[in-house]
Amino acid sequence: MEDNEQSAFKLILHSGNARSLAYEGLGLIKSGKKEEGLALYNEAKKELLEAQKKHSEFLHRAVTEQQENVPLLLIHAEDHISSSQVVVELVKEIMDLYGRLGDKSE
Repeated sequence: MEDNEQSAFKLILHSGNARSLAYEGLGLIKSGKKEEGLALYNEAKKELLEAQKKHSEFLHRAVTEQQENVPLLLIHAEDHISSSQVVVELVKEIMDLYGRLGDKSE
């Protein structure tokens, strides 16, 4: 079983990967590489889903073990997840706009 510190670092890892992949995918879309950009965006969504899964597991474990103190590192990890969710959602919106603009210029 993972300890709190390992869990928090996994949350940070997966949410950071999601954010990086989303931005990288957007960069590819901007340079005209639509398929590659969408592939990276889909990988970003998978990483974000993994972070959310790890977060749920952590919370479940905290409740079942009746942990009273919330580790500071977990709060930091939750900030990473929240910001990554926003980035992934906004990148999708921007990608959709690029798609619409590209369709009109063709």
